[in-house]
Amino acid sequence: MEARNRDLKDWVSAISRGQVQLPRFQRFEAWSYGQIASLLESVLNELPVGSMFVLQVEGEPPFKYRPINGVQVPDDARVSELLLDGQQRLTALWKSLNGRYQDRDYFVSFNERTDYDGIAVQSVKTTYKQGRKYPLWTNSPVELMKRGYVPVQLLLPGEETAQRVTEWVKEACVDSSEEVLEHVVRINAWRAKFSSFNIPFLSLPTTTSRAQVLEVFTRINTGFTPLSIFDIITADIEQEIGESLHDLLESLNGRVPGLARFGDVQDIILRTAALVQDKTPDRPSILELDWKKLVENWAEIVVGAEEAVKFLESEKVLDAQRLPTFTVLPALITLWSYAAKLTGDKLGEARTLLRKFLWRGFFTERYESSAHTAAIQDVRELRKIIRDGKEGNPAIFASDLPSKQELLEAGWPKKKDRLARAILLVSLKGGATDLADGGEIQVGNASQREYHHIFPEAYLKNQQAEQPAGLALNCALITWKTNRTIRDKEPLVYMRDRADASSLGDEEILFRLKSHSIPEEPLRENNYEAFLNQRADLVEAAMRALASGRPWSP
Repeated sequence: MEARNRDLKDWVSAISRGQVQLPRFQRFEAWSYGQIASLLESVLNELPVGSMFVLQVEGEPPFKYRPINGVQVPDDARVSELLLDGQQRLTALWKSLNGRYQDRDYFVSFNERTDYDGIAVQSVKTTYKQGRKYPLWTNSPVELMKRGYVPVQLLLPGEETAQRVTEWVKEACVDSSEEVLEHVVRINAWRAKFSSFNIPFLSLPTTTSRAQVLEVFTRINTGFTPLSIFDIITADIEQEIGESLHDLLESLNGRVPGLARFGDVQDIILRTAALVQDKTPDRPSILELDWKKLVENWAEIVVGAEEAVKFLESEKVLDAQRLPTFTVLPALITLWSYAAKLTGDKLGEARTLLRKFLWRGFFTERYESSAHTAAIQDVRELRKIIRDGKEGNPAIFASDLPSKQELLEAGWPKKKDRLARAILLVSLKGGATDLADGGEIQVGNASQREYHHIFPEAYLKNQQAEQPAGLALNCALITWKTNRTIRDKEPLVYMRDRADASSLGDEEILFRLKSHSIPEEPLRENNYEAFLNQRADLVEAAMRALASGRPWSP
């Protein structure tokens, strides 16, 4: 590894010529306008901006690559370096100096100072209407000079900018020779700072292996959301088979947009691909995937994802925030990629098996430990039945369901508690009709529902109840407005309020309670212990039906 220095003018030139580009696995620019202005101020005030990290390239780069965002590289560009660290800084410098931000202009201020008494940079939001840029004053050198603003583009290193500086200042000063000279000198001094500003970099030699590059990249990637091995793997796919996983995933997102609600799509699909190739859905197996087979199986995986999302929605499993365990998801997509080819009775049988698999995955402890091994074992057995029409014996079907006592003790479902979330899903399966507005829970409104204590915490505290309020059986998802309306009222009071507020009377209120599997009588009596026991009975009956593959509704 070698440490070297490079002036900003040479960085800008190398980026423009396409000599410095990004490996495809790098994410795109993500800096805010404030961060960009702060970086420009650092250069003007000769403050350090950190170092870059590059991989030296000879001949064909070891990874697929792309230009820095906004750069139109020449057709005959030859990459000599891949930028591993420093993308945000170099992108911000190149685009601001070349005026490539579509909705923002940057200006150096004659009059304003930073908190540390340095030269200040201001950003101004711009818009285009009928081909004209607004605010209009950003187009006028005269108006900019009145405000003490100089476009950052005039500080772009290079001889061609020097003439532009003189022309701009003459127009801004209306040919007042004394002011022209003063401002040209000042702006050229700023240009010199940019041109000679040193941005050091570390470089890996061309002999560095691909595996070493990826290891270095993951170690130095210290962004707010560091890239995982699953992000980086796309480079391997592109290198081996010439297909872009980014492009494949974009097509998948267009076909199955709902999949993203359940987690990181790339992670889900790579784990699914491992199961399809009869491997455990973990990182070591993913690194060993046959990428050509992944592409060959892609159409089936897309169909599996499409059918799995529809199936989950029909079972009222709506998003990752309410998903009891992630392990079932890649397995379900894999199994639906086979089941989707069936018709008639065979499809009906497969649907029953998959419902049984899904709910047992939620309610049992099958995937609490050694989940990856358990998942591939169950998929193999279910694949025999669904795809091959043979007998299978999935271990998940022999796993014990929780007892009533375990249901009674399950905690608050907003936390990542598998059993608590499974209990909540039973109420969602019934439609979870809002207690006030009567709206059924659906994909479009699930994220706006709030976790409500059916017996309020304050009420139970006053009653000195033995059982805590934060139990899954004491939870219902309702709208924020209904939650604010009910607040800490005891059940009998808010039930009466709902009945009085509704012209439909008690029947409608009872229907809404029933959709959540909420027993009526204990609410009327304000009896928390009886409520928990009766609701546990209702949830247990639902659990046993669903875990047997039977459709269920309250």
